Amino acid sequence: MNILADWPWLPPAIACGVSLVFLMIRYPKVWLGMFLVALPYFLTDTGKGLSVTEVVAGGLFTSTILMWMFWRIVVDPRPLVKGWTDFLLLFFIVAAFANIIIAKLNYVGLMGWAVDWSYFLLMLYYFPFREEFGQNKRTFNQFLVLSGISSTLMALYSTYNFKQRMAENMVYAYQIMSSRSAVLGPIFLLSICITVVVILFATRNSTRLIAVGVTLVNLVALGLTFTRTLWVMVFFCIFLAMVFMRYRQNMRLLIGSTAILSVLFLTMYIVYPKITVITAKYIQVRFASSTQITGGDLSFETRILEANNAWRKVKEAPLGGNGLRARFVTWAPIEQWHNSTAFIHIGYIGIIHKLGFPTAFIIFSVLIGFALRAFRNAWEARTSAAAPLVRALAIGTFAFIPAVFVNIFMAGIFDQRYGNVMFAFIFASVAISEEFLRRARIEPSTDQHQ
Repeated sequence: MNILADWPWLPPAIACGVSLVFLMIRYPKVWLGMFLVALPYFLTDTGKGLSVTEVVAGGLFTSTILMWMFWRIVVDPRPLVKGWTDFLLLFFIVAAFANIIIAKLNYVGLMGWAVDWSYFLLMLYYFPFREEFGQNKRTFNQFLVLSGISSTLMALYSTYNFKQRMAENMVYAYQIMSSRSAVLGPIFLLSICITVVVILFATRNSTRLIAVGVTLVNLVALGLTFTRTLWVMVFFCIFLAMVFMRYRQNMRLLIGSTAILSVLFLTMYIVYPKITVITAKYIQVRFASSTQITGGDLSFETRILEANNAWRKVKEAPLGGNGLRARFVTWAPIEQWHNSTAFIHIGYIGIIHKLGFPTAFIIFSVLIGFALRAFRNAWEARTSAAAPLVRALAIGTFAFIPAVFVNIFMAGIFDQRYGNVMFAFIFASVAISEEFLRRARIEPSTDQHQ
């Protein structure tokens, strides 16, 4: 058997793995930067089954974070767990691993189970993000820059894919829906929440200009997802952020956003007049269908049917669940057939169906804990002496928190790569801003300009 002939990707995969391990130990911020830059492709690679790139990238990202955790715990004497939310997050990973016994008893394929469990490991990136980028002002700025680059690349990649699908597949106007991709929509919304607040808090024009660019790119990408929930949440999240900002900042936001959106729409209309008119009409139809529970909004009917059928399975195994990747049968109104699926759009029911009530409540507690910490950060940021961008991150992150809980209801993000990476970023943003706000209370900085 010629291994190299059968697996030609093995040598470069090993080389990449060795390089990542070296960077993880010697230059951890470079390792994390490579992870953030690779996210646009890693989170949207949706080949049928498990593609080679998914296996290699997933294996490298999950193995290196496990190695970092081991290295950090064994070598560094500083405590890694800094609160009950940290403890519960680690406890959830361990408790979810014990679910392998339930999955085996329910005849769930162990490969599929392992893939779904490995997604939870992506949440562990919260710890190196917090440790490496929460050290000082310079590392904090690096975190914002790398995150901005990553979200911009994701938005551009998603927009490019939309354009390619439009060129290849669309014959009739109604087929515009088939060209969309809603996978990264929540990440685009998160980027908008933070960058909009950054625009209003930044003291440098260059920072404002960059933030405006990131906001516009993510707005376009979010619009192309054609996801009504996310569109509505944009306005709600921005309004929530306004509660924690001053009157003059809010007036600048209202005037500036109106002007920017008007220019953006006119530009799109001039460059793509027909597509813009069709899109505007389609948006109107999408919102109109939301008022029709039966016979109109088939996607909503799909979610309700999924939830009802999954809940029947939950009642059969409420404590241990049915196992990650466990399947059940439900009616699909759009395709008009009975579908055997492991995916549940309503993520709260989905995680309970797979892991059971006790383990699901652990991760729910983690989310609630970070939500409370985010609220405390945003409240303190109103009057804090911390640097402007720290306050902006605190407020922008909290403004997105309601969207997290709404998206779990709509998109079942616990068993998605992008969802667990997004959790890691949110947790890190909360912890980092919390630490800088604490330092500002104890030792007010003499240089608050960023």
